[in-house]
Amino acid sequence: MSKNYSAIVHSLTPFNEKFELDENALRLHLRRLRDAGVSVYLGAAGAAEGYTLTRDERNRILQIAVEELKGKVPVRAAGVEPKDAAEMASYLRDAEKIGVDASQIYSLDMGHGLIPNRKELEAYFRTAIEATSLPVIISNQKKVGYGLPLDLVEQLAARYSNFVGFAYDVGDTFYMIELIQRLGERLEIHCSGTENALFTLGMGGNGYQGLEGNIAPKLAATVVSAFVAKDPDLMHESFRKLMQLRAILRGPVRSNQRAAKALLNAYGLSGGTIRPPRLPVSREELADVIKAVRALNIPEMAGWRLQSQSMAA
Repeated sequence: MSKNYSAIVHSLTPFNEKFELDENALRLHLRRLRDAGVSVYLGAAGAAEGYTLTRDERNRILQIAVEELKGKVPVRAAGVEPKDAAEMASYLRDAEKIGVDASQIYSLDMGHGLIPNRKELEAYFRTAIEATSLPVIISNQKKVGYGLPLDLVEQLAARYSNFVGFAYDVGDTFYMIELIQRLGERLEIHCSGTENALFTLGMGGNGYQGLEGNIAPKLAATVVSAFVAKDPDLMHESFRKLMQLRAILRGPVRSNQRAAKALLNAYGLSGGTIRPPRLPVSREELADVIKAVRALNIPEMAGWRLQSQSMAA
């Protein structure tokens, strides 16, 4: 069986100056991702500011993505960590009606540091998976404070044919190794986070999910395409630049990509504004980001022309 390799970008969500969804900016941004050939996830908690989205906004974003991407590159609903199975099931039913190619099922986050036991996890995932006929990808983020038992993942994979993938935020490299060994022939396995892309590919996984492709989607795709083409020099050079871009965007306080939208805006692209409670970077911070990114000499940015920085403040 041939392996399906992919670089997945969690798309940002452009908002206008009134913090409303900017549909035209979203379409323009998605077209950049489409033209680069990356898979696209919508509405994620981090890159897409998913926790600020209403149900109507979330569904409208998915509708626009289907219109712009479906049949060209894989388009998938990402979502956020739910508090219960009913919340996740409702999200999946909406996504299926809209017509995305697949959807993530995030790990259960019951709040206040509560950790679900194995029976609770099994009941949650069975309820969620059975709520849809969509292909689903389970996402296990270390932010929820626990890993999913591998025997439970195996049981779910054996039971449900529409459970097709697993995204792991690699908190334990040995877990990822065993996951790939036990389920790599049955599931598409991606690491959640660019930093583990080469490790995951090298161990037999399918690729990675990241945020940096919002800025440089062709660079993000090249990490995987160069691996498939057995071009180690290009793969390592692309990965090096991508990780340097990641560090620049996160900044010295390691906040979640606060500079990404401002950087796109500075070059006249469709970043949009950040929605509260997040706050935008300062002009001084943006100037430092622009200087550092320009020094990377990312090939697809060669033709970009810097606009007035007042657009990106």
